Amino acid sequence: MSTLSNTRIGISVDESTGALTSLKDLKFGDELLRHACAANGHAPVRIVCLDSTGNRVELAPASVTSVSSTDTHLEAEHGTCRATSGDYREVSIACTWSIEVASVAESESVWRVRLKNRTDDLVVIEVMFPVLRGIAIGDRCDDSVLVFPHHAGERIQDPVRTMTSRRYMEFWRGATVREDSGIYAREMNYCGLASMMWMDLYTENGGTARGIYAGSHDPTFILTGIRSETGGPESPWMGLAFRKHVPIRPGSVWESSPYSVALHDGDWRWGALHYRSWILHHIKMPVIPKHLAYDSALCPRYDLKNGGVVLHKYNEIPKMYDQALQEGINHLFISAWNRSGFDTDYPEYVPDMELGSSWELAEGCRSIRQRNGKCSFYINVRLFDLESDYYERLGKYWALKDYRGDIYRESYGPRSFAVLCPGNSQWRKWAVDTASWMSRAFGAQGIYLDQLGSADPFPCYDESHSHTVGGGHHHGLYNHGYMAMIREVRDRITEIDPHSFIMIENCGDIYSQYLYANLTWNGAAYDEFFDMYKYTFPEFIQINMVNPRRVDDPAERGAWFYRDMARAFVLGSVFWSELGDRFEEGDERLLGYFRSALRLRQQAAPFIARGVYRYTDGMDFVNGTGSERTPEAFWRDDGKSAASEVDWTALPFSEVTQITASRWALPRNGALILMSNPQQVEGKQIRVRPLESRQWRMGSGVLLLQRELGGARHDRDITIDRDYGAVLEVPKARLSFAALLPKVER
Repeated sequence: MSTLSNTRIGISVDESTGALTSLKDLKFGDELLRHACAANGHAPVRIVCLDSTGNRVELAPASVTSVSSTDTHLEAEHGTCRATSGDYREVSIACTWSIEVASVAESESVWRVRLKNRTDDLVVIEVMFPVLRGIAIGDRCDDSVLVFPHHAGERIQDPVRTMTSRRYMEFWRGATVREDSGIYAREMNYCGLASMMWMDLYTENGGTARGIYAGSHDPTFILTGIRSETGGPESPWMGLAFRKHVPIRPGSVWESSPYSVALHDGDWRWGALHYRSWILHHIKMPVIPKHLAYDSALCPRYDLKNGGVVLHKYNEIPKMYDQALQEGINHLFISAWNRSGFDTDYPEYVPDMELGSSWELAEGCRSIRQRNGKCSFYINVRLFDLESDYYERLGKYWALKDYRGDIYRESYGPRSFAVLCPGNSQWRKWAVDTASWMSRAFGAQGIYLDQLGSADPFPCYDESHSHTVGGGHHHGLYNHGYMAMIREVRDRITEIDPHSFIMIENCGDIYSQYLYANLTWNGAAYDEFFDMYKYTFPEFIQINMVNPRRVDDPAERGAWFYRDMARAFVLGSVFWSELGDRFEEGDERLLGYFRSALRLRQQAAPFIARGVYRYTDGMDFVNGTGSERTPEAFWRDDGKSAASEVDWTALPFSEVTQITASRWALPRNGALILMSNPQQVEGKQIRVRPLESRQWRMGSGVLLLQRELGGARHDRDITIDRDYGAVLEVPKARLSFAALLPKVER
């Protein structure tokens, strides 16, 4: 047995197999690898190859040929690998992997892997490392929480049971899959469906929060699978792993970038800050233009043409803008403007003759610009309609191909589409030119790239495409293609109009650096937790949907709406409100609420624009009211594994009862608190503590500016109390905010 350690982390490895046998948090005396047998005697590496006939072969390192170790460094070498199924043959692929910890009491371990392909007929296409199986944290598995980077984030309570529930195994995207080995796995590719390359499993059991962070610190940003695993309730362990889509041809060598595995105090926020500290060396934060910085809402119009039915025409665009402006919104987002309407004929983005002339479309946009408004256009930069006249001549050549040569296909409504390869230079040029044309010809100030950060990224094996490295084809450069596309669109449209900007559906950290905003959504069923992305990157603006849901029960419809509004407000998000067709007859109360909430959001906008989102840092509920910001339990599966035949149903929605709040750091040591009080309870208090030891002085004066839904305002002087904090009364209003401005600094 080889062991490396410092005063915080201890790791043991079986010298004959390379399997991990122990992962200890020495500070708490916790053994995290309580189910070491889950590794099945394998080293923490899995490899996928293609043989000469195009079949997938899955491998794991064979017995260890040599181990070198010190107290803080371990390196294991495997001269060959062995197939994990079928004939279990050995192949000549050498694998060397290492772990390193600092000699001081740092909680991070750094992992690397190196592969040398000595075969004549196998091409390595995927490398999964580190594969950490058998983890249990806390005294009980149901006390653990997994924070996972699906879209803007998920917070999964009791992931062993939740991931194996029928709900999770029946998701449209991002479903848990039970593999032939019996392992339940949930894997999403970065960058798109997974927005970041880190995850965190933690517990607050016993009142002491601690956890394990796993991150891929890879500045190449190749296509990466972010993978969580479990043995299920019958074998309650968790696993964390990363899959790199990388080609290693016969005679070639590949060395990974580092992976970080860290044991830490506190909850998931430690992981967010750790990942941020690494990636800020490799991406830049966007500079939000002044004309966008204070925006609080935009109005999308998807109701020009849908399903072949004309609902509105181009000459009505000025009227649509007037309707939005009456609600206090000066940003009109135009979708379904293209030939045949929404989700049809992509990527043919030409005006539809039934809706009017190209001139009328341009004039509609010009009228918005003349009144200092903003006009944005929708395009999808991922799909090619299989019924398009150009599919056979263009689409199928631009499409992503899997390792068998098959085209990735998806369906939306009655139409089916091929998924396009952003690494194909011809398609990328077409997309960039189209966006530039809309900016120049129609005066589109904003371009919205649909699905770019929302749908599945895939590897592409079409060697006729232009995704190469060093002259060789590379199937994992999906992200590089889209980064190039976004940069080129940005450069083109800002040259046409310096006030131009880009938005995308959902988010990805390497994409967001070039954007104005991300339309973030997961859906309540996905344990949505937008705070994960917002806390990691407070600079990235989120847009949240706040439309009434399409449900028949008025009470349920209202409850959903209030929940969505509260979430968006507390996050400081821009409101996405489809005023044209989502507020129906009988929704007058909801529309009135939206108007009041938008006015409050606009009042908070100057503070939000200058603030830094800090979740609940430095906030305490002094009288027992918590702000965990966890999703309501919308679903029930009787706590049983997905393998069992249980009846499950969606629970009727009940309005959130929990008071929620967020804290924003303001310049000059100020603080902004955004609050939601859905049941309008009285007598609740929040203590706001300084984020730094000398931020506020005991006895110093603070100006409190407080605004409430409905227009109430309360401005007064308060004094920092003996515990070096300011105590705020939570207003009875459903939504409110408080700005704390130290008088000495004002």
